[in-house]
Parts: sequence; C-alpha cells; structure tokens
Amino acid sequence: MVKARDNGLVGDLCQLERCIERGLSGRRGAGGLRRALYMELLSVLNGTGRFESIPAQITSVEPLTSRIYRQVNGQSGNALPRAIYESAFFDRPVGNSVRAPWQYVRRLARRLRVEPSHGQTDLADVPAWMKEVDEAHQELRIWIREPALQDMLLSAMEAYLVPAGSGVPSTEVYGIVFGSQRVTRPARGRARRESVADINIERVCIQHRAKGSPSEVVADQRSETAQLVLGEQLFPYWHLLGDFHTHTYRSLDELLRQRGWRYSSHDEAANVDWCERLRAMGHRPRLALILAITRAKRSGTACRESWNGYSHVVRVAAGRCHCFIAAYRICPDGSYATDGVALRCPHLFGQQSA
Repeated sequence: MVKARDNGLVGDLCQLERCIERGLSGRRGAGGLRRALYMELLSVLNGTGRFESIPAQITSVEPLTSRIYRQVNGQSGNALPRAIYESAFFDRPVGNSVRAPWQYVRRLARRLRVEPSHGQTDLADVPAWMKEVDEAHQELRIWIREPALQDMLLSAMEAYLVPAGSGVPSTEVYGIVFGSQRVTRPARGRARRESVADINIERVCIQHRAKGSPSEVVADQRSETAQLVLGEQLFPYWHLLGDFHTHTYRSLDELLRQRGWRYSSHDEAANVDWCERLRAMGHRPRLALILAITRAKRSGTACRESWNGYSHVVRVAAGRCHCFIAAYRICPDGSYATDGVALRCPHLFGQQSA
C-alpha cells in the first residue's frame, strides 16, 4: 500500500486503493479482478481509459473516482497523461507540477509489470492532448505555394507603398492561412515518435476589415467568420493553418536592428487568445507568418531561404521593397517557437542558397 504524501491527487489515489482492497477482502478469486481494477486505474492516469469496473465492483467510490478523473483529465489539462507520454516517447523530463502523481504511476506500473504508458500507442481515436504533444515535437517543413506568396506580397507591398491617408504613410495587414498538411510518422515500434509535418500554405486570405495602422493591426472577427464559412465552401479540402500579419519599418537598418521578422509580446498574447477561441470551434492552428517590410533603395528581385542561418526566415527583394517572411510554430499553449521549423518558398524568383 502506498502512503499518501499530499492531500491532492495522490491522496485520493491512495484512498481509492484502500477502498479497492477493502472491497476485495474475502472475495474468492480476487487476484484476477484486483489486477483488472488496477489496470483500469492506470488507464485513467495515463489518459487511455475511464472508470467503469471500479465503480461497478467497489461500493461507494463513485464520488472519489469522479474526482480523480476530473483532476487527471479536466482541471489539469491532461498534465499527467501528457507527462507520461512525453517521458516515454520523447525522453522529456517530468515537471515538478506532476512529479508526485508520476511517481505513484511508476510504482503502480511496476506492480502491474507494465510500462506507465501502457496502451497509449494503441488508441483508435487519438485524443486532442496527444495530438498536441505529437505536433509540438514534429519537425515542420512549411511550403509557401505560389498563390499564397502572391497574396502576401501584393497585399503587404500595396499597404506599405500606398499611403492610407493624411499622416498615415502605411498600414499593417492581417489575414488567415489555409492549406493542407501531410505527416510522415516514424516506423511502428520505434521508441521515439518524432515525425515530420509537411505543411502546404495554399492561400492567405487578407482581412479587408481589419483595422491597420503603421504599428499594429487588429483582426476583425466578422471577417474571420465570413472567411471561415466561405473557405469551407470554396476549398473544403484545405484547413485553417494559422494567421499572417505584417510589420512595417521606415528603413532596412531599423528593420534589421529591431529584428522586425520577430513577434512582439502583444502578438504572442493575442495569439494565445485567438488559438483558444479557434480550438473551441474545432480548428487546429499550427503556424503564424510574419512579413516584415521596408523600402529598398533600388528595384530588383531576389530571394534567399534560411536567411542569415535562420531556417524559418526567407528574405525577399521585390519591386522597391525588402521583405522578410518568418514562420513560427504554434505551441499547445498558443505561444510561438522556432525549434524544428524550416520555411521554403519554391516558387520565388531569383532563388539563392543560404
């Protein structure tokens, strides 16, 4: 019997063990049933099952099992199943927030002579939290196709070069990104489950009702709703992949000094809220595109992928503008990251190697 070390999840688990042992006491042939009940408990803790047999076989534990299930799968955002999965298949250390229940799971699995992750790779319907973990560890190869490239460059350059009015020399623009993805998964049976996602950006739908200024752009939810509805009708084989916006600069020196292709803290905070809302609608945003733009001294066309060693940045010279297109991975919490992100623009003119 494991002694409780806290009054939270581990305490409830130890209380449930005591209830199980009391309920099985004196039963004939309880050995097989005991193992089945504890295997069910393990399946709840690693996110592969629900409580069914335990409440049916052990009296008066349903309030306790319901509370345990909520702690594992609701209140914590599946933190324990995520930790078990990442530890088993991605060699990630277990965080302090779930260390005590993780140690409990290890002891339980050892007694059952199975792995803590038992059953996680056998699910027919992969839960959303597991998809998020897989996506967070995927290498992203992002391909901007020709129509999407035209959408971005034409809208960004027009909004930058054509004054918006008196005292407003340029404005930022915003849009949502549509396309498809193909995931190359590792061979079955491999201990690690890293995979590669080839993401094809087919169209970038610019929001004409977004409120743009020289230093920011605010998306319009009415435009977003209209674009999502029309997108499902016009290209149902594509999905919402993320969003796009521009950063404008007065000179190339200013753009480079401020690393204009990077996101701001406001960008990231807005993306967290946006992702939460879009995921509630059933979408799965994967990436964000930022295009930094400034005026060039002379006209010309050129392109460089993996600019300056940044695999997620492509530099473009077009017309009388310098453009830097950067791609960012959207993490499960809505924050941005560049790890394992490579941006490719195969249709760009004047392609140069890094």
